[in-house]
Amino acid sequence: MPITRKTSMFAAIMSLATLIAGVISGTTACKREESFPPLGDSLASPVDVATAPGESYFYVLSADFDRTYNAGSILVVDMDGNKVTALPVPRLGRNISIAGNDMLVTFDADGTSRAAEAILYDVSNPGSPREVTRIDLPCSPLNTVMSPGYQYFAIACDNAGDAGGLLIGTLAGDRAQSSVKLVRSYGTARRAMHLDPVNELLFAFPTDFAAQTWMDLDLDDALTYAADGTETSVPNEIPDEYERTRRARSNLNQRHIYQFIVYDLAAERAASPEPFPFRDSKTAEVANEFRWTYFNPDGFAGVPDSDAGLTSTTATRRYYRTNFFGAAPDPDDGAAFYLSHRGHVDPVTGLGSPQANDVLRVAITGDPRVGTDGKVPFTSTYLKFERVYGRGAEDHTKGLHYPGDIEVRRVNGEKILFVNHFRDLVNWTRSQVYFGVAAKSLGRDYWSAEVGSSDPYSSFFQIAATSTGRAAVCSFYGNKVILFDVLPGTAINERLIIQ
Repeated sequence: MPITRKTSMFAAIMSLATLIAGVISGTTACKREESFPPLGDSLASPVDVATAPGESYFYVLSADFDRTYNAGSILVVDMDGNKVTALPVPRLGRNISIAGNDMLVTFDADGTSRAAEAILYDVSNPGSPREVTRIDLPCSPLNTVMSPGYQYFAIACDNAGDAGGLLIGTLAGDRAQSSVKLVRSYGTARRAMHLDPVNELLFAFPTDFAAQTWMDLDLDDALTYAADGTETSVPNEIPDEYERTRRARSNLNQRHIYQFIVYDLAAERAASPEPFPFRDSKTAEVANEFRWTYFNPDGFAGVPDSDAGLTSTTATRRYYRTNFFGAAPDPDDGAAFYLSHRGHVDPVTGLGSPQANDVLRVAITGDPRVGTDGKVPFTSTYLKFERVYGRGAEDHTKGLHYPGDIEVRRVNGEKILFVNHFRDLVNWTRSQVYFGVAAKSLGRDYWSAEVGSSDPYSSFFQIAATSTGRAAVCSFYGNKVILFDVLPGTAINERLIIQ
């Protein structure tokens, strides 16, 4: 989420201005009402973009993070970039999610009396979304995932007592009665989520929102340690150094950045005495939801990845992974989804994640639920990882590519991966600023193309695409939206800038 410096600087300036005004007036008893210009159909910190049903419009969410207008909006633009209408909404919008004729838009609290909330819209008339209901949220939303025809949705949170809250929402038959419940507080934010409505499972992967310090680790898993420290020469997925001592075994939090979540919607919906209960992180049910993220994936088209960067290739080593930003369903296969995987390499120490900054296709090959014997299955028995972007023609060795939001669409019959590369400005040095929009064919020719920018005011953040190859990308820092045309096998071209 691109916040920090811009907002902090503005807050500091406003505080100083208020103090000076109070001194000049000689009193603090009277408080003058602030005056803001109307936002109208202008753009202010556009933070997300989505494709409307029928693909005739894009919806652009303005968050007004620097409080220039004291208001946000959902701007409806057609495929030619014409502004159709602007729906007034609160400031600090976070994201848009659409499934069928339902659109859910989330907003963070603004530091006053307004709490975090979600607004549900009916978009059966795509050019004129209709507000249905507003739902208070008990945490700061990070991302939302919905699926067409499925009654339940999920919202990942940045905080809920501690970080990593998970909300489960229900779309009621009467949409005005829709609701959400806080069901978990996992301890680590997990923005990258995939909802599997057929098996009623939610997969959620950890995301580094700080200075990109998390790193993938190649670690031994040769032993299992009992609570009393007794060793057994059997791998158990847990890195040995994370359970070798009593302190390591008790420090479960250090594991979280290498663990994804499998949340069983079907089981929790059937829970008694009420569906979707809040469960404490110390319960057995929640402990079993934490799964280890490790893979050394096949490369695109089934060619195994090189083991370069691994210190060992023995059977007792696992390459544990972390830091995933976006997820997208496979439009052709309900048992597969895509993940954007990020990672930094320190130029001085060389430490970090040299095999990250790619996009993975994840196939669900088995049942992740706990067996009748009470054992949690190993990740390798139900997930298979394949790198589809980030090596070969897209070898990102300069450390400038950080894949964020992704989409997979059929464009003129060909499956195309759309990738938005971004990194918050606070994490860049002046010489390293880079943003990119890329497209890659997931068909037989493996074609790819990219448009890049080192201008912060042309930054690219989030992406939405259509089956014709038209794509829209937010420029958060530049207060604009950029339209692109993807011509599979040929090029990706900038079409129009909307300001």
